[in-house]
Amino acid sequence: MTTRSAEDVRARFSRVPFGTRLGVTVTDVSDDGARLLLPYQRDHMNVNGVLNGGASASLITMAGTLAAWYGVDLETRTDVRCVDLAVQYLDAGREEDVVAEARVLRRGRDVAFVDVAAHTSAGRPICHGLLTYHTADHGGHTPRVHDAPVLLPAPSPAIAPHSHRLFQGYVTKLGITPLHESPGRTRLRMPCTPAHLDETGMAHAGALASLVDIAAVAASWALVGRKPGARGSTIGMQVSFPGRTAEAVVADAHVQQRAESLLFSTVHVTGETSGRLVAMGQVSYRLIEPW
Repeated sequence: MTTRSAEDVRARFSRVPFGTRLGVTVTDVSDDGARLLLPYQRDHMNVNGVLNGGASASLITMAGTLAAWYGVDLETRTDVRCVDLAVQYLDAGREEDVVAEARVLRRGRDVAFVDVAAHTSAGRPICHGLLTYHTADHGGHTPRVHDAPVLLPAPSPAIAPHSHRLFQGYVTKLGITPLHESPGRTRLRMPCTPAHLDETGMAHAGALASLVDIAAVAASWALVGRKPGARGSTIGMQVSFPGRTAEAVVADAHVQQRAESLLFSTVHVTGETSGRLVAMGQVSYRLIEPW
């Protein structure tokens, strides 16, 4: 299937199970952008009734991807995927639909740079993202690969996490479960069911970005601990996708530093069986505690 027209792009998006799982619909596609709608659903929210940051990141990812597809014959490309995503969270989404508008900043030979703004149907800004999408064929050559990530060591012993209200709503929808928790560190697992996949049968970049965000949030609360009146939110996230997988994945998150209300975490996502690195993120989280 080529993607040289709006009809082609819509047809390709219809083959994205993760988009169907979230209920995302395409409202417009053109040669310089795309517009998507994420309808309000109760299971997109967190326990406080706010749109989960992972759901927002997934919408940003899908909108940027659609914009990058337009006009490219993807069937002739052997390496087609999102390679980089940055999201800034401007305000909370509540019981309302969210619209993402993607605009192509530049199309290179095999890389597209896309700006995405997400807002409520009433126009209130929710988040802003930048996405880099790769469509290469490597000129018929075998890709050059260097695979030597430096990961966190496996937790020993693995400490069963306490029950946490974070693992509700959207987190439950994605099947994310905690494996380990210690101060400033968490390990989470996400299955790779058909509903987690993109149109090529691999774990969707939006699902992986969601896991990165949720893992960093869990690590932040693991450091600080639940206190009456405390509240927090992700304010920024940068995720790169060095690999692809169709297996369940594990996220290791570590709070590198805290500066009063700001916590800065790194997250590595690896294949549960293969151990291959598929995503790596940096997350900034703001956590307000009463004195």
